[in-house]
Amino acid sequence: MNPPTRRPRQPRMLLEVRREQVLDAALRLVHQDGYGAVTMEAVSRAADLAKPRVYVAYPGVEPLLLALFERAGKRALATLADAMPELTADADFDDILLTAMTNLLQAVAASPESWRLLLLPAGDAPGQVRERATAARAFALTRVQALIEWGRDRRPGLSDLDIELTAISLLAIGERAAHLILTRPEQFTTERYQRFARTVLGLFASQPR
Repeated sequence: MNPPTRRPRQPRMLLEVRREQVLDAALRLVHQDGYGAVTMEAVSRAADLAKPRVYVAYPGVEPLLLALFERAGKRALATLADAMPELTADADFDDILLTAMTNLLQAVAASPESWRLLLLPAGDAPGQVRERATAARAFALTRVQALIEWGRDRRPGLSDLDIELTAISLLAIGERAAHLILTRPEQFTTERYQRFARTVLGLFASQPR
């Protein structure tokens, strides 16, 4: 009788690769059924990994969720930094604002799952996750405020603006635009927002000083 044939052992996965696989599985669970659905057993099944290997990647649900949100946050912050064109002396404020808005909304449309985690947190999101979302929003506000400060004296009609209130208002508009792109992408597109922004900026330009 021949001995049973052994299955060839799969090559050991690098820890960082396994962590990415685990985070991707957790992200799918969050979007499908909320944070409460994320257990180590559920992640093990979703990632097609033995539970001990999931524990090697992350020792529990809380550090796993924090790592998931931190990854999304890092990607979002990098996007925010990349979205802002260079503020040179000869740059046009309208062009800068339109380019920054377009770059950001295109990034949201291209990576909807990560941005949903940041912009549409579920009601059962852990407190630390909500704290990270608040920190990401504060960073975005500083970027918008810096743009307004740079453009206030370059754009007719902006010299008397309250920089803080203007930045808060623009951030709220941007967040709402991202929400609509995430939840109703067929109706609300980056191109539609581009046309809208150009029209609004044109109206401001036509106003007498």
